[in-house]
Amino acid sequence: MSTKLTTLVDRVSNEQLLLKGRESARKLWLFGLGAYSLATRSGVQTFEMLVREGKAFSPRARRQIEQKSAELISGASDTIDRGERLFVKRLVRPLDFLVLASKRDIEQIAKRLMQLTAEVQKLSGAADKPAKPQPEPTTANSDSSPMAASAS
Repeated sequence: MSTKLTTLVDRVSNEQLLLKGRESARKLWLFGLGAYSLATRSGVQTFEMLVREGKAFSPRARRQIEQKSAELISGASDTIDRGERLFVKRLVRPLDFLVLASKRDIEQIAKRLMQLTAEVQKLSGAADKPAKPQPEPTTANSDSSPMAASAS
């Protein structure tokens, strides 16, 4: 009988253990559901709070972005101005010293030179002597000039 009693006690003990295991599993399941529900509710509240914070921060962020943009544009303008000044200083000013004559300038100078030569001859008394007519400058002669070629 003692073996029956031991078997009965073991069986009752196993059933109680099984019931306790089931109850623990049920409590764990409910714990998980409660945690999920709390996280969902908290997540929605957190989301809404972040949206409110974003709306409040938006004008301040916009001002900061506009301020930084203005600073960057100002810095870029300063850099461009420095570049322009360097360009003028190192390239344009030295080119001012190189007077490059155009084809038209050379033709005007040649015409004026002939007029002045005629006046000098007239004033020196050489006007009585027949002077050789000076050839008119042609475009072919002025085109072959390195000054005219670089000016056009």
